[in-house]
Amino acid sequence: MRVISQDGTIDMPYEEVIIQRFKSRIYFLNKNLIGVESLNEDMQIAEYSTEEKAKKAMEELRYAYMCHTLVKIGQTPPDGIDEKLTMGLSGVFQFPAEEELE
Repeated sequence: MRVISQDGTIDMPYEEVIIQRFKSRIYFLNKNLIGVESLNEDMQIAEYSTEEKAKKAMEELRYAYMCHTLVKIGQTPPDGIDEKLTMGLSGVFQFPAEEELE
């Protein structure tokens, strides 16, 4: 699955990165853990006004990946998923804008 940054400038393979939330910001690290020593703006892929919104965005990412995985193995995803999460079904997830989170 592809993960797109909140502003659309970064496109990365989910299976090859680590997505990490720290307070109200979300960062990526590559799997060999480069950058773990200190988080910097270059690795930031989303930012929200509250930690709760950042947690919600991470939940959406996990749910989209679960739906994507179900489709990959031939299972039917759960009913009632919203339009934003249907991107996961096609193998793409973009972190939502601030105003898209409740």
